[in-house]
Amino acid sequence: MKKIWLAITFSISLVAFSQQAQANTTEEGQQYTPSVALLVDYVDSRGDMFGVTIAAKHFDPDYADWGYYIGYAWGDKYDLDVPEPGEGYAKEYMWRFGLSYSLTQDLSVYGGATAYIYEENTTDNIVPFIVGGEPVWERSRNKEWGAEFGVRYNVTKGFVIGAGYDTSADAAIFSIGVTM
Repeated sequence: MKKIWLAITFSISLVAFSQQAQANTTEEGQQYTPSVALLVDYVDSRGDMFGVTIAAKHFDPDYADWGYYIGYAWGDKYDLDVPEPGEGYAKEYMWRFGLSYSLTQDLSVYGGATAYIYEENTTDNIVPFIVGGEPVWERSRNKEWGAEFGVRYNVTKGFVIGAGYDTSADAAIFSIGVTM
């Protein structure tokens, strides 16, 4: 279902902004202005992660169409189903970094690598027969590398939105932020 919504979002975005992209191109080349965006991200994963991304673009005059970004997202811990009397919870984290390419001053596509970390903590709640004994918690941590891709659009001067897809978390990524 997530993939269907993501495909619909990308299709609508490309159709809606294709007229704008064509209107902004000139015969003599495009002159982009440098900018930095600070974005708040929502990652639609198992535990719903929120994050922050910094995206810079157009600072190198030799590669004015290109930019780069780095981001970090984290989720709240959520309970796992384990047999009674045990208990458990899970956490998720994600690092994101990559390159972006501007189609126009306002519309850019991005892609990069992600490191998705999924951590489970469980216990069987069996306490050893000693004074002050506590149940033993076991942690398993998995790191998965993946790729992501998406689009960002400057709606107005100073306001940017984005949508993307991450393969490691199998999740859609939605971003909103400001440019400076």
